[in-house]
Amino acid sequence: MIQDLKKLGFTHASSNYILTKEYIELILQEYNYDFESTEGISSSNVYDELKSPMNPRFLEPRPPIVTIMGHVDHGKTTILDYLRKSSIVSQEHGGITQHIGAFQCVAPISKKLITFLDTPGHAAFLKMRERGANITDIIVLVVSVEDSIMPQTLEAIKHAKNSGNELIVAITKIDRIPNLKSRAQSIEKVENSLIANEIELEKIGGDVQVVHISAKTGENMDQLEESIISLSDIMDLKAEKNEKTVCEGWVLESEVKKAVGNVATVLVKKGTMKKGDLLISGNSICKVRAMLNELGSQVSKASPSQAVEIVGWKSLPNAGDEVIQAKSESIAKKYVAKRQHLVQEENESITVEKMNDERAAQSEVNSLNKEEEESDEDHEQILTETGPKDVNFIVKADVSGSEEAIVQSIEHLGNDEVKSKIISSSVGIPTENDLKMAKITGSTILCFNLGNVPNEIINNKDKIAVKQFNVIYKLIEDVTETLTDNLKPIFEEKQVATVEIREIFEFKIKRNFIKIAGCKIVNGKVNRNSLVKILRGPEEEVIYKGKISSIKQGKETVQDVNKGNECGITLENDFEGYKAGDKLIVYESVKIPRFL
Repeated sequence: MIQDLKKLGFTHASSNYILTKEYIELILQEYNYDFESTEGISSSNVYDELKSPMNPRFLEPRPPIVTIMGHVDHGKTTILDYLRKSSIVSQEHGGITQHIGAFQCVAPISKKLITFLDTPGHAAFLKMRERGANITDIIVLVVSVEDSIMPQTLEAIKHAKNSGNELIVAITKIDRIPNLKSRAQSIEKVENSLIANEIELEKIGGDVQVVHISAKTGENMDQLEESIISLSDIMDLKAEKNEKTVCEGWVLESEVKKAVGNVATVLVKKGTMKKGDLLISGNSICKVRAMLNELGSQVSKASPSQAVEIVGWKSLPNAGDEVIQAKSESIAKKYVAKRQHLVQEENESITVEKMNDERAAQSEVNSLNKEEEESDEDHEQILTETGPKDVNFIVKADVSGSEEAIVQSIEHLGNDEVKSKIISSSVGIPTENDLKMAKITGSTILCFNLGNVPNEIINNKDKIAVKQFNVIYKLIEDVTETLTDNLKPIFEEKQVATVEIREIFEFKIKRNFIKIAGCKIVNGKVNRNSLVKILRGPEEEVIYKGKISSIKQGKETVQDVNKGNECGITLENDFEGYKAGDKLIVYESVKIPRFL
């Protein structure tokens, strides 16, 4: 068997080698066994069997789904604020949007419906922006006329290209440049930067519209609206609204609300979602108890391109998961169980591969160690290293999108010496179980956007560190600082004073004789308990390192002596090996700042 495995390409095959399910199927094929293959079925597509095929007869026009993307603080939320005539900018911590917000509004001029996704601009929410780009029809790329293209702008351009969505560029904050000539020059500079980044604008014969706007004053906002509507008309967006069609959608956000329980914001993609429907998302099942629109009002139905908050989930679904309707609870449970089994198999497969790699590496190490055991001490040191120190964290966030973004932002922080390790992450206020886990693992609990965390959690009896944050980059900075504090300290010696030992005196104390070094302070200041080292000869060999035990001037014991004065010095540990002509260096051990 092992010989055959090696012929098939399993170079590390041995009695200690674990076979994954996929490999077992390949081997069974090689041995001509008949079996039911599960090839192509995974946890990500297991629910596809529930979907209904597209029926062109049921296709009807639907509102466009528009994503606002761009760099932080370039005015994305202000644009949406103007369009829906509500103020959400002031509610955002630090002026940064930190969740995917979805809402449907009527365009002021054309009176047509548009669904907007407001994706966060902060760099930490890369994953959420990717998700926003992949479920949208039109991307409005926001670029400030003052700042031009910035790091998140480049990321948004990349995601827009990868998603294949249509693009409109909105050059914002033109009200900041009142001089029309200067404004035109700044706009041209931004447009040239966009062209340099392979955005095919209409001015060079491309199909990407550019609109110059000010959401603050409303200047040209009607042009932006008309650009979205005209582009959506050209795209001829349609979806099945028939109530018999299996409903599909996407979880944009999920959270646990007091007195309500698990809720999820779902963007409907296909079919009509109704109260009482059975839905599956990830490992979560929901019987829709209530649906709320962006105004908080209850609705009985939700059609394609509409975003609604759904109440009734048995467990909290993950942001970004697909939502599919099931005909009955028994079917829903059957498919969820099937998916859970597949997830378990996939995790086991990853674990098996990791174990095989570790065993193969250990085998090589043992072989190398056997060959060089007697001669190579450095190699032995490498073998005994335990790797970087883990600094443990438990993440608690307000919604699953934030939780996901935080974990992705901090789980890779660290270096060869220390690394961040996420023990667990979940939505909601820290629980007793979280505190127990933190105590066992020595973790710090990071709370994000949770409002007022109960005092008994913050000032817990086990003195577990519970930190609260509202802005994610502050959280990342704190984690980085914690990791830095866990780096092994490095100290350097800073010379404080130089002392010459000129003569050795003997004094009788009771029945014992002690030697005292008669010294002169050449420079600096010498204090009792100072760190010192004694240098001897032209090569300045160090013959002692320790502390000063006492300083005497005459018969009096003093605390310190300044430059130019003479004194008698004794050292700790009863050291008396000094000689006339030795040099005594007083120094401080200074901790050197370290960075990741």
